[in-house]
Amino acid sequence: MFRPTTLVFGLAFVVVGCGGGGTDEDDAPGAVADRVEVQIQAIDNTFRPEAATVEPGTELVFSNGGRNDHNVLPADGGDEWGVATEDFGPGDEYRVVLTEPGTYPYYCSLHATPTAGMIGTIEVAASGS
Repeated sequence: MFRPTTLVFGLAFVVVGCGGGGTDEDDAPGAVADRVEVQIQAIDNTFRPEAATVEPGTELVFSNGGRNDHNVLPADGGDEWGVATEDFGPGDEYRVVLTEPGTYPYYCSLHATPTAGMIGTIEVAASGS
């Protein structure tokens, strides 16, 4: 017997504005967000979005919405941010605020190498760019 299965995937990219009444100005391109969410979805082994550009001081929230354990590690190994596997199981969140402009590549060491597989990049733009 055939039973169709429906998978519902969570919202992949959430940008929460700095508050206010929801005017068109709040939705203008280049508006500064104070939080960006990166999710691991039910399909696992991917970060969504895979790349994001944020202003310095933006809170990044990594959410494990998948079925497997994951981690988030800086690809260059030198940065002091990220979350270990034992702290990032299904349903867990990891929050970080990056204040220095630059490119921050990251990956899950269980499902990738620093350059291929389950990888992502956060670009922290210079203030006012």
